[in-house]
Amino acid sequence: MPKLTNFITKLLHWEFWPTWIVYFPLFFYYLWLSLKARSLFFFTTANPDMEKGGLYNCSKYKQLKHLPVELKPTTLFVKSGSRLPLIRAKLQTLDLDFPIIAKPDRGERGKGVALLKNLSQLKKYMEDSPTDFLIQEYISDPFEAGLFYYRFPDKHSGKIPSIVLKTFLSVTGDGKSTLKELIQQIPRARLVANKLLKREDVNPQEILPSGTKKLLEPIGNHNRGTEFSNGNQFANQELLYFFDALSYHLPHFHYGRFDLKAPSLEDFLKGHGIKILEVNGVNAEPAHIYDPKGKYLDAINTLFRHWKIIFLISKGNRQEGFLPATFEMALKNFREWKQN
Repeated sequence: MPKLTNFITKLLHWEFWPTWIVYFPLFFYYLWLSLKARSLFFFTTANPDMEKGGLYNCSKYKQLKHLPVELKPTTLFVKSGSRLPLIRAKLQTLDLDFPIIAKPDRGERGKGVALLKNLSQLKKYMEDSPTDFLIQEYISDPFEAGLFYYRFPDKHSGKIPSIVLKTFLSVTGDGKSTLKELIQQIPRARLVANKLLKREDVNPQEILPSGTKKLLEPIGNHNRGTEFSNGNQFANQELLYFFDALSYHLPHFHYGRFDLKAPSLEDFLKGHGIKILEVNGVNAEPAHIYDPKGKYLDAINTLFRHWKIIFLISKGNRQEGFLPATFEMALKNFREWKQN
């Protein structure tokens, strides 16, 4: 019965559809743009300093290194195969204490991201991780968002076409229902229930007192139950000034999304207390489209507009002398990405 209920939920809410279905109409537009650009990989010049323009196999650490220290969480790059005593010593040097966030350096859509609460969890993560990864300071600020920014090569100022606000998955107790029962009552939670209920910090039989709220997922990814809301109305001149200046710290950066945290919405709107968690390139989505109230056709139109922007930025950068990736380069990079 739960499987049938989940199927109906996914069927009636396009935000849960598989990525390939969502993007299928865009494929033909991409082919048309490729013909106009005379390159299947025209998008790689949108952000020439990012691997494949940031579409895939892009190092998060490489981008974060360019940002001012005060605008990012303390971050440690961990080479695959590193020894725990060495990493522990580096954490002490950086004054990084648990809880911490661990994530693949070259990963997407929240895969492999984990909140680690002790040394044994870090040890297991290191043993299970096949690739290089990052350890980041856990920013406990309650406000999290993704802000999309782009700037044409011949312009000094850019635009903010998309802001997504994130609401973390949580349940509120009624004093009688178990945690498992509460999860089953929420469609968004029910879709990820199998993974949630297997976590060591989740007791399916726990009964929360009435009115008590419990955070189930601290990682702000849509495929882990986080609700995405359209926050485009909050784009303002102060934010544009802030991200115009920030974009110039990133070499040849013109298109992408900044995933961030801040103490509150009010602080965010003033550009105060912002911490950049990740910088995403061409692979980044204007994630406000996944608002539960959003319509599929509106989302498709938004994606079409964004790929037109990618095309125009790439064209401008080619006029500046940047060349798109060759087929051989793209194939090599793709194989490395799949192996990882």
